[in-house]
Amino acid sequence: MAALFWVSGFDVLYAIADINFDRANGLHSIPARFGIKRSLLIAKTLHLVTLVFLVLSVLTGDGGLWVAFGIVVVGALFAYEHSLVKEDDLSKLNMAFFTMNGIIAVVFAVFVVLDELLIG
Repeated sequence: MAALFWVSGFDVLYAIADINFDRANGLHSIPARFGIKRSLLIAKTLHLVTLVFLVLSVLTGDGGLWVAFGIVVVGALFAYEHSLVKEDDLSKLNMAFFTMNGIIAVVFAVFVVLDELLIG
């Protein structure tokens, strides 16, 4: 479930770049329907739900201390990702979408591997 909400969150961010095209062509994307400001809030909410599901995975025994620490780091990276994109300044949208999500994926994977190797 965490992956579903994570991908949905960054997909909403990426779709903001196409808002004018979507509106002009009658496409019903989240940004076209709700606008940039609410789309940013929707993406933040989806990423918050991602963190909730990651925490639940640790609480149900699917991860240890390293995974828990990784979730904290991912939360900080999500916060930074969302600080890059503003309603009136989309110039860092590609960095938020491509760069940050790549970093988040690798960083969390490292913590999961550390958890498996060190705690097992």
